[in-house]
Amino acid sequence: MGGNDITREQHALREQNFFAQTNSALDEYIARGQAVLGDLGTQREMLKNTQKRLYSVGNTLGISGDTIRMIERRAKEDKWIFWAGVVVFFLFCWACIHFLR
Repeated sequence: MGGNDITREQHALREQNFFAQTNSALDEYIARGQAVLGDLGTQREMLKNTQKRLYSVGNTLGISGDTIRMIERRAKEDKWIFWAGVVVFFLFCWACIHFLR
């Protein structure tokens, strides 16, 4: 019976170590995620400032606000076309895999 107790203790110790390692790994992943989110916020602000400077330069060079808005609208339309293409592509891949199996 004494050997059985040692085995249980060893198992409990291994389990405790596993949970401790898992907990520290999860904490590390959360910290990385928070750092990435912070970096994304910083990049967003930097891009906003760059966009404002580009608008200022465009206005200085004589590009009208209507032209800038037309370019923005076109970029937004292109983004929608891109994402629609992504969806169609994945649906096509799924259909190929589903029906060719």
